Amino acid sequence: MGPDDDPLDLADRILNLLPGDGTPVLNRVMRAMLARACERPIDQETYFAARDRLLAEGRIGRLRGQGGQIFLTVAEVAIPEAPAADPDARWPEARLMAPLQAYLEGTFRKGLDLGDNLCLVQDTSALGPRQGQWARPDFILVSAMRFRLLPGAQVDVHAFELKTEAGGTVQAVHEALAQTRFTHFGHLVWHLREGARAEARLGEIAAQCEAHGIGLIRLRDPRAPENAEILVDPVRKATAHAIIDGFLESRLTAANRKRLELALREQRA
Repeated sequence: MGPDDDPLDLADRILNLLPGDGTPVLNRVMRAMLARACERPIDQETYFAARDRLLAEGRIGRLRGQGGQIFLTVAEVAIPEAPAADPDARWPEARLMAPLQAYLEGTFRKGLDLGDNLCLVQDTSALGPRQGQWARPDFILVSAMRFRLLPGAQVDVHAFELKTEAGGTVQAVHEALAQTRFTHFGHLVWHLREGARAEARLGEIAAQCEAHGIGLIRLRDPRAPENAEILVDPVRKATAHAIIDGFLESRLTAANRKRLELALREQRA
């Protein structure tokens, strides 16, 4: 343990660096973040002493395996009251869901230029089995585009991972990437106000999205979702049809499954 390494000081820094919405962070990633913040290496012994202090106080939780992760507990993830002068300055994720759905069903769908082809938008944040970590996108969009001369249709499945201002991290990009195990396209949707402190991370997040072929959508003002901006276009993944078929069967509602089946049956006729 170095002379300048104070576990109590590191514990406070850990709390400040953890995403405010409770998103887990790998231990090794947190040590790297601490090293950048402190401008010096953080030895393992001191890091775990600080982490264990926070665990004992119940201020953070942990996930075991794959290097281990830590996250803010419910008691720490308190959504502060917005200032009276700007009641919409802070938006929890649950409140962002409706604006995102409006954007996907409106501006985003129009941008796909699907015409009268089938397009389904569904909230999947609480649907389907948890097949490992990050298996539930917040929304999916399914399109089935007919061809004029060729038989059949092209089915595209998009997954959208929604993050609050505090939740826009490199790990959020990895969440969106993990969801392409089951879809063709992955998108990170980040609520990032103009002039927010988190704008300092925008360049890094955009670079990570581009490196992994993940789309990045910036939602500046949830009160005007039609003005959301696509900063990075996603790259189509070659996900196997069988995997996507099973994913849709477990995620789509019965009504949406019937709509998709009917559209594809009509196209095959």
